[in-house]
Amino acid sequence: MAHGLPLPSSNGGPMTCFAILRQLLDVGHAVRVVALSYPGDPFTGPEREEELRREGVDLAVVPVEDSARLDPPPQLVRRVQAALEGDVAFVYHWDTIAATAGVAMPRLGVVDDLWHHPNLLRWRHTRPRRTRAYAAWTLETLRGLRPTAKRLVTLLNGCQASGSFQAETAAWLRRRGAGGCEYLPAPLADGGGPDWERRRVGSGKPRILLGPSNLEATSTSAGLRLFATEVLPALERELGPEGFVVRVVGEGSPPPELARLLPRPTVELTGRIEPADAEFLAADVQLVPTPFPLGKRVRIIVGWSYGCCVVATESEAVNLPELRDGANALLGASGAEVATALIRALRDEPLRRRIALGGRATYEQRFAPHAAARPIIERLEALARSREAVAP
Repeated sequence: MAHGLPLPSSNGGPMTCFAILRQLLDVGHAVRVVALSYPGDPFTGPEREEELRREGVDLAVVPVEDSARLDPPPQLVRRVQAALEGDVAFVYHWDTIAATAGVAMPRLGVVDDLWHHPNLLRWRHTRPRRTRAYAAWTLETLRGLRPTAKRLVTLLNGCQASGSFQAETAAWLRRRGAGGCEYLPAPLADGGGPDWERRRVGSGKPRILLGPSNLEATSTSAGLRLFATEVLPALERELGPEGFVVRVVGEGSPPPELARLLPRPTVELTGRIEPADAEFLAADVQLVPTPFPLGKRVRIIVGWSYGCCVVATESEAVNLPELRDGANALLGASGAEVATALIRALRDEPLRRRIALGGRATYEQRFAPHAAARPIIERLEALARSREAVAP
């Protein structure tokens, strides 16, 4: 059960769900996918559905007329629960957990971001304004914190097992009463493959990959602001306007701070590129400049699989504890420190290679499907056995 279609190349949640689905099929389980389809979702549609069916799954798509909610309307709950079949359910993210609450089938409920955190962080990082709209937003945001946290804990405690693909999120939920919520490293398909080193290609001019992502997402837009206002000026001072190129890959519009800097020779906005294999393989450095902790960046794990040298902010290590400065990434606490790390990496090829090898090893040990999906499958199998043991 998933928020959207599990797919090998889209965004973080669907890619993780696809890796679990693929591993389930590989070990011989029959899989039925029940996917919520939201209006305007670019990763749904007949072609995407057919792509998923070709993998060998039974697919049921449940259209949703409204936005995602923690209190789904009764008609949606009925449609979802009527579509559920099988011995056990892997249920990804809050809206799907809410839509399956109360079903007899054992559920492993797994989440990413806390439901309310993107809005909370947008509010915290927005300059206060003396407007009715800002006052109403502030009141709604603050009044909703406690009841939303209580609802999240209730939803997870209603599952027979639960977890989060983000370490601090899992800890936050446990502190508030979701005692069984585990940190689960997110499995992702091996984009680089066993011959990732041979596939990497030089691009001539030093090349920085920023993305792939949705440029309008809270975390990405904040990172782009930091890049545009602090990192990019430092790079141009040190390396010159012709000394590098930044490939900003992703759908959506960049924040105004970046848009005002364009066009310029150092930055290329590519739009969405799918699949993005060539971008990862050609990048000398992958830059992830999110300035505050919010979720985890799946693209770091993907970059590791391709052998990218990752440069990121320290905030990325909060929910991705496998991130280690000097071992599998170069981390900075500020825009200036990120820029310094980026310049070091671009000027020092042995350093880039050492960081890339460390990242690839981390991917293989923690996030490759055999390492990360198998423990999830074992939990599902145990839940299925427990159901059989109590069956009349």
